Amino acid sequence: MKLRGGIVVIISIFFTKSFATGDLTITGGRSASMGYTSVATADAWSGFNNQAGLSWSRKFIVGIYLENKFLIKEISLKAIGAVMPIKRGTWGLSFSHFGYSQYNEIKAGLAYSMLFGKKFSAGLQFDYLRMKQGADYGSRNIVTFEIGFQFRITGRLNLGVHIYNPFPVKVFETGKETLPVIFRLGFAWQLSNSVLGSVEFEKDLIMKPIYKAGLEYHFVKPVYFRFGFLTNPSQFTFGLGVELGKFNFDLASSYHPVLGYSPQASLIYFFN
Repeated sequence: MKLRGGIVVIISIFFTKSFATGDLTITGGRSASMGYTSVATADAWSGFNNQAGLSWSRKFIVGIYLENKFLIKEISLKAIGAVMPIKRGTWGLSFSHFGYSQYNEIKAGLAYSMLFGKKFSAGLQFDYLRMKQGADYGSRNIVTFEIGFQFRITGRLNLGVHIYNPFPVKVFETGKETLPVIFRLGFAWQLSNSVLGSVEFEKDLIMKPIYKAGLEYHFVKPVYFRFGFLTNPSQFTFGLGVELGKFNFDLASSYHPVLGYSPQASLIYFFN
């Protein structure tokens, strides 16, 4: 079993971005089931995905998220976040842990977002990253930031833009490896009262561009069905969400044709 797990981990290094040091990780069961689209939507996970989305929330929210990448616990992701609106804006707190004892990454973020008028929002987040390797390789502490914008073109059409690590930060003091610079642009379109569609373009300085699309269908009052896809590598996603009073529960999974399923789950609680 250890040999099989090692082989799968090695394959995942070549076929996915799972081990990209300090990479931007899209968080939340809703986004995960919609092709990992998130830049133009606003929800409890905007502090992870596009900080501009925090502005549209006027409720105090906390959430937890789990992702078991390819059903391998050594490359699982755990995250917790909070949304805290104040009079003139919204604060966001985010914390995530990826990996296991021999290699892991911790990311903590503090975000602030504001509305400018009724249609435009902007958000800024400072990130602290700690990357730890086993044996005698030690750890590395890095500080960077990310910035996002959202514009409500119409009552049903939103535009989102997000840039992660705009100025390349070196991973190590010696060498040329840097955290990825990632640019995302996307639209979210409320096609009807029960259907939401989203499309997104993602590009960093090295990797090929990624194209994403997702669809959310509000089947009955408390239930949402979602699905989507993305490229480079090609993956299909699907899931559902349930609203239970002050709780929102989301289940999702992505499917890679070589590496298999990556289940995700998130739970959100609204305080007011």
